[in-house]
Amino acid sequence: MAQYVPPKKRKPKNSTNQEKGKTTISKNTINQFYNIRLKKERVLTIIKPVVFCDTLIMEDESIIKISPTLKSFTLYAKHVQIGKNCLITSKGKDGTETTFRSRNGEWGANAIPINLYLNFYALKNLTIDARGGNGGEGQVPGIYGAGGNIKLLYYAPFAVSFRKPRRKRKQQATIVFKHKKGKMDLQSLNTLNAPEKFEDLNAVDPRRTVRVYNPKTRTFYIVENVGGSVDKLKGSETQDKTSARIAEDARSKRKDGELTFKRMQEPIQVSAVKKQ
Repeated sequence: MAQYVPPKKRKPKNSTNQEKGKTTISKNTINQFYNIRLKKERVLTIIKPVVFCDTLIMEDESIIKISPTLKSFTLYAKHVQIGKNCLITSKGKDGTETTFRSRNGEWGANAIPINLYLNFYALKNLTIDARGGNGGEGQVPGIYGAGGNIKLLYYAPFAVSFRKPRRKRKQQATIVFKHKKGKMDLQSLNTLNAPEKFEDLNAVDPRRTVRVYNPKTRTFYIVENVGGSVDKLKGSETQDKTSARIAEDARSKRKDGELTFKRMQEPIQVSAVKKQ
């Protein structure tokens, strides 16, 4: 027979351990350190700006996503094991592709800056992605997002390569960085911002002329319908050009992210972490 236990005396469930087969995150309430274990192909989204880990284990093709609501992200991990093709990403959101070319494309979002302090004890392939989001298509194309800065301080008792291996068979601990700005339809934006090739503003619009036949002289002559000069820019075109100028001003300020990485001779201590 089951025995009733008052709520106050019940043992709290381990809310940090999720269902079987899912990501496991446990927290030591004494030192506020996390233990994170990502199963194969699992995805974990982190919404805290600063995270300290005692143990970080990422199995093959697992992903850590950084919430786009953060201004920056800092991660310290005392013991790190990384499997094949793992990813830590703060990539900016891509601009939505509009279904109508008459609408302006959505701008890509900037990436979140990443600061990592990691002690590697097993590493296969890790990609750190802080690229800006791509600009969406539109009458006025959306601009790309800026790349995020990446800072990596790491310790590893083995050699680490920062280039993709040319041979897939070759097993080597590898870290790949991506921190460029996003992509966009720059050609269309440049076309919209190109200087106008103004013709004679007093020229008569061909649509306002009439070709008349004179039976006496048996020749044609043109009758001009007086209605003012040709309007070079219509309302919609003016609006597009205004939007294009605004987009260009913003685009010029969105740059690639900066990369800083350094190998430490001794395991990194938590005191070395600088909160951004």
